[in-house]
Amino acid sequence: MNETGMVTEILEIFWKEKLRFAQYCFDELALLDAKTFADKRAGGKSPEWTLGQMISYDRNFSFFLPLSLRISGFFFFTAFKDQDIERDIEAIRDRYRPPAFPSHFWEIQITKAADLKIKAADPVVKEHCEFWKEVLEKLESKLSGISDRDAYRKRYTSLTGIHTISGAINNSTEFCHYLWNLYMANSM
Repeated sequence: MNETGMVTEILEIFWKEKLRFAQYCFDELALLDAKTFADKRAGGKSPEWTLGQMISYDRNFSFFLPLSLRISGFFFFTAFKDQDIERDIEAIRDRYRPPAFPSHFWEIQITKAADLKIKAADPVVKEHCEFWKEVLEKLESKLSGISDRDAYRKRYTSLTGIHTISGAINNSTEFCHYLWNLYMANSM
């Protein structure tokens, strides 16, 4: 168990990127009203559907993480090396190949899920964003329970494969970014 209650350094790198992405989405969604939020876009999906898919993915990640870590403890005994994590991250990015994040994305400074700011004025949009924030706070709490040793030793098993924990966080970010770009980016 991580005694500081913070995400370990190797995981923090990828977790901050996840939080930046969530804050970016919250900022973009803040401009929508309930009707626009529910209306289908050119890609055939609404912002509400897209956000719902991202929330669902992260909720599943949060739910299955402790189970996956326990199972992983029985099967994997060798630690990953930094090169293994890099290969995992590259394989995930190659799978999704989303366009680069917008330049102002990197200006977003955030270190924990509780600091996510929801600026949506519409109550429907705000409620959905708050739900995602809650999911991310729960996921962060679970990630904070992973020790430095386990962050390098244990794996996360999902339908997309067996990943390093860093890779699993990155997989979540890349999948959500892929969905955002597919259904939202060109229509905002």
